[in-house]
Parts: sequence; structure tokens; C-alpha cells
Amino acid sequence: MKTTVTLLILFVLFSPSASAQDYTQWGLPEGATARLGKGSINEIHFSPDGTRLAVAISIGIWLYDTMTYQEVALLTGHTDDVRSVVFSPDGRTLASGNRDKTVRLWDAMTGEHKRTFTGHKNSVNSVSFSPDGKTLASGSGNGLSKETDSTVRLWDAVTGEHKGTLTGHTGWVNSIAFSPDGRTLTSGSRDNTIRLWNAVTGEQKRTLTGHTDPFNSIALSLDGQTLASGSEDNTIRLWDAVTGKQKQTLTGHTSSVSSVSFSPDGGTLASGSGDGTVLLWNISSPRPALDPPSVVTLPKTDADRIYDNAIRAVMWIVNTDVGEGSGVLLDKSFKVAVTNAHVTDTSQAVDVYFPAPDENGKLIKERDFYLKSRGVLKRLGYYTKGHVVAKNVEMDLAIIRLDGLPETARQIDYWGFIIPPTNTGELVYILGNPEGCDLWHWKLGQFQNDYGKVLHIQSDIFGGNSGGPVLNKQGILLGIIARSDRHMNASAIPARYINQLLSESNVKHSGSRR
Repeated sequence: MKTTVTLLILFVLFSPSASAQDYTQWGLPEGATARLGKGSINEIHFSPDGTRLAVAISIGIWLYDTMTYQEVALLTGHTDDVRSVVFSPDGRTLASGNRDKTVRLWDAMTGEHKRTFTGHKNSVNSVSFSPDGKTLASGSGNGLSKETDSTVRLWDAVTGEHKGTLTGHTGWVNSIAFSPDGRTLTSGSRDNTIRLWNAVTGEQKRTLTGHTDPFNSIALSLDGQTLASGSEDNTIRLWDAVTGKQKQTLTGHTSSVSSVSFSPDGGTLASGSGDGTVLLWNISSPRPALDPPSVVTLPKTDADRIYDNAIRAVMWIVNTDVGEGSGVLLDKSFKVAVTNAHVTDTSQAVDVYFPAPDENGKLIKERDFYLKSRGVLKRLGYYTKGHVVAKNVEMDLAIIRLDGLPETARQIDYWGFIIPPTNTGELVYILGNPEGCDLWHWKLGQFQNDYGKVLHIQSDIFGGNSGGPVLNKQGILLGIIARSDRHMNASAIPARYINQLLSESNVKHSGSRR
């Protein structure tokens, strides 16, 4: 099936009530669409003269003409997913960071590969040139690796010499940016902080907090006054880069904001999302900024509503013989849950965690907290043992009975359920605990087809999501995730087979509620 990617241009007034409302849509040329492949946008960056937009995707770097909205070139050569891309200040060189742990330099005009930098122990998630073009910074980290490298490295952009390493982040570094004078380096991390560093001495100067989910991207305006940050909470925040005060929140994306970039004149901010869209925001305003800015309360999106209703039915399963997975509580009365057979493997018992709230009622999403607090969590019911009571390896399903449950646990709405008609391209919501992400995470997906034994879903999900629920826009269970690949193809086991396994195995449960 052909993947469709669109460019959305939004001209939104920079005001306290800024949100995405009106836009003009262009379809990409047929050749560009084919070459893009099945990948989400990882990062975008304007050339210094504003005539080019570089887009990092899974298969390479896509160069786009901002005047004609036509594809110019596709640069390939990395051996894995391209995570970051940036132009040098003179526009002649393009730098890219990759999951293959390398940084590459390219001739921005010819596309020729110029140099490769090695040294990071994990995926290179972000790259940034200093204003004079002499120094290149790269940020690293990957939750899928046993050896975490949550650092920023500084390189001589000409010789490739390693000049220094900045340490301090506790989560992998997703984005970095130099100030216009080159004296400050800003880094955004999955530890939910933005850190400002002295680029010469390596001293940490300031830490910014505010987003409710990890940062994916940051960018500094050309005058050095405004810092933009994109997050997995689907929002963009604007900050005073000098004082660290938050100035504005921009809403409009329906999925995690993967990248932000200022145009050279500072009047436009581009933002890219995991749903394959790019939004261009007009942030110029004839009115003075309000101090303090007013707070706008917007209705929750469908995804937020579905997440809130379903997440307390989702479990994190840890199997020391296999790894991690997810599961879904089907019956609270009989403590029956479902996951994949491959998550349980040959084990008859697995460790099961339910989402626990902190003192403010907010769900705790840090893996280390759960692993280090098992005793307390067990007393409160958020940790328990799950015992396999039925399994079908061919269908990749396992029914487990739980020793205990927290009072906050909810069962998913599914009994006696027949999958409702679902059209190709319809949005679905996937909940789970993917490796490398915070626990109790959700991803947007697109339903592709019901092949009988499996449902085909397109979504950017990874290991650890196995056993997590796939929900339609009403929050009804369609199935559970079984497998996924690096090209955004995921397979889910239809809910009807869960019913079948329960029926065949005579597992005690509350029965049909429909």
C-alpha cells in the first residue's frame, strides 16, 4: 500500500490563545511519496537562506524546496534510522545523526558524503553546528541499549577531533542547539529537562522544566531570545532563552512533536510530528507579550480521553527469561488478563506491575521506580504475580490469572465483542510500555486491514508494546499488539481470538456483558 505524507502549512498568530485551526494542504509529488517510504518525520531543519528544508526519516534525508514544495534529493548511506539533521551556518554542509551511533557530514549541494564521526555508545539523536561552523555538537542515548550514553559530545567540524563531553542528563539527549553567539549550548532530554551549558567550559548554567512528557526537540531563534521545545505531550512551548521563563504553549499536533525549527528571519517556526505532518507557525505579533501569559484550557483530545479511560487496565509485564511486554486486564472480578504467548514464553509466572500514582495522583512512569519499589508496590497491589492459565502459541495469546489488583485497576471494555467495521486509514490508539520510553505510553496508529488472524496497523511502535491494547476512537478493544518492525508495520491479534481462547480453555470469568 502506498504511504501518503502531507505538508500542512499553518499561519497562526502568536498569542496566548494560539492553536491550529486553518491550514492549506499540498500533496507531495508521486515520486517523492514513493521515495519517502513508510517512516515518520524524525527531525526537520531550514537551510540558512530558507530555500531548503531537510527532513530526517527512517530511510535517509529528504531535501525539500520551500518555494516550489518539490522534492530536491534524498541522501542515503546511514545503516539505520536517521534521527537528526542540520545545515552548517554557510549552508554548504549537512550533518546527520543516526541510530548506527555515527554522525555524517554531507555536501549540501551535491549530496556527497564527506566525513563520519564515531565515538558515541548509543544512537545519535541530535546534531548542531556552532555559529562559526567550527564545532559540531551531538547528543546521544538509547533506552534499548544496556550501556546508556546520555551525553553531549563536541567535535571539530573540519578534522573530526573529539573536543569534549558534557555529562549530567539522566535520560538520553534528544535535541541540542547553540546560542547565536556560540557561548551557550542547550540540550533537551528524556529526563524531562532542558539544560543550558557554557559551550566553552562545559559548566551547566540553568535547568528548565514544564512539559508533562519527555522532550523530543529544541530550537533557538536567530536573535537568541526565544527557545522552542517540542514534546511527546503533543505541544510546543516557547521560552525566554535568557530568563528561562515560559512564554507560550502552541497546540495543534495530534501526535508527539518530533522536531521544531526556526526560519532564518525568526518569523516562522516549523514543527514536525510522528503522524507525518509538518506545521509552519507564524509567531510574529504586533502586540506586546502578556506578562504573565494567560493560561488557555482546551478540551482533551480523543487520544487523551481514551488513554485516561483505558490506561489503568494496561499492565507492564517483566519476564526475566524473555524481557518486557504489556498486558490488558479483562476481568477485574476474576483477575483475568491477556498478553502474548511470546511474552510469557515457557514461564508459568511473570512479574506484573500496574500504573501507580504519585502523591499528586499523577501516574509514575519511571521504570527504575517500579523495579526498586517492588515491596511497597506489592503491599498496595500495584505489583503482583501473573500465572499462565491458558495459552495458544500459534495465535500468540496467553491468558494469565493475577494474584492481586490495586483498587484503581479497571477492566477493558471487550466481553462478547465483535470487531466493529474499521476502515483503512482510520486512527487507532495503542497503549503499552515500549522499551526506551516511559511506562504507560500511547502511540497513534492507522488501521490498514483485517486479515482474519491478524490486524495490520501502521504505527511507530517498538519492543515492549507486545500485549498492549489497540483501541478504536470509541475506546473499544480491537486487539492486542503482537509484532512490529522498523518500517511502522505492526500486527495485532483480533479480540475475537481472545474470546475463542477463553471459551476453549474454560477459564473462569464474568461472562458476556452484552
